[in-house]
Amino acid sequence: MRLRPILAALLLAPLLAPAAGAVARAAKARDVPVLFWFTSPEMEMDASVAGSNGAPAYMLASLGARNVIASDDEWPWVGWETIARAEPAVIVLAGMDRRFNEGDDPARKVEFLTTDPVASRIPAVAAGHYFVMRAEAMNPSMRTIDGIEQLADKMVEFGLAE
Repeated sequence: MRLRPILAALLLAPLLAPAAGAVARAAKARDVPVLFWFTSPEMEMDASVAGSNGAPAYMLASLGARNVIASDDEWPWVGWETIARAEPAVIVLAGMDRRFNEGDDPARKVEFLTTDPVASRIPAVAAGHYFVMRAEAMNPSMRTIDGIEQLADKMVEFGLAE
């Protein structure tokens, strides 16, 4: 019975090693305010963004970054005025193949962010600190490790980990 934790650690170590490397690369990106935008039914409507629970919260906690949305809901609906007041330094846009909602399309998200009078003034947008992450990484799975790596790399690229 005592071998199970050891075997589990041996099996997981190679899978989790990339996340450890990402954490090391982004070690100085502590408390960077981040927003994960999943979708919106229409661009001008509230956005479905990551709350304090779920895979995005795990990614942020792993890197020491801060979620600008303090909701206990996994994916709360939040208005753009509230998001703008939170001043995210990085916005992660969910990329997905489905097109049920207007906000499922990352290109439409970028268009909205850069042209909307409120959203375009958000620090992350003004600085160009937004990027697309596959939606699958935002759901709890091994792909979440890929999300940690991608977020860490973008924080370094954006100069937020120096």
